[in-house]
Amino acid sequence: MEDATLFWKIAEGEHACPHASSLLGWEFILYEREKNQVRVRFHASKALTTPLECIQGGMLGAMLDDCMGSAVFAALGADYVGLVVRIETQLLRPAFPGHIAGVGKVTKKLKDRRYTSGMLLDEAGNLLATGKACYRIIRMPPKGVMMPRS
Repeated sequence: MEDATLFWKIAEGEHACPHASSLLGWEFILYEREKNQVRVRFHASKALTTPLECIQGGMLGAMLDDCMGSAVFAALGADYVGLVVRIETQLLRPAFPGHIAGVGKVTKKLKDRRYTSGMLLDEAGNLLATGKACYRIIRMPPKGVMMPRS
């Protein structure tokens, strides 16, 4: 069942990674169903850095969105997607190019909402950033693509 969803096809390398996730260097590591939790890793390149050569804060926010969104998508059926409607990010220390571990967890499920928490850690296990988000669950758009309103 899970293998039929777009998320699981991406996680298993059967479908191309979304462009934004590729830019961040997203890699699926593990889904822990009993914890409603996903573990991912980012291969953060120098392309994501500021002039101070640390990862730009907005990129860390995007990584948190990819962690928490992955936790949402891992448990959804093939006919549904989650759209982030609110996200809160707290940056705790500078991050640098290299591997950044991400953990995303669904903390509360409502009919059409999923509430999540997430965190990013550097290779030494230092906490870099934390986040919370709310995702609205909708039916998969026709052909799997959101279209702008006219």
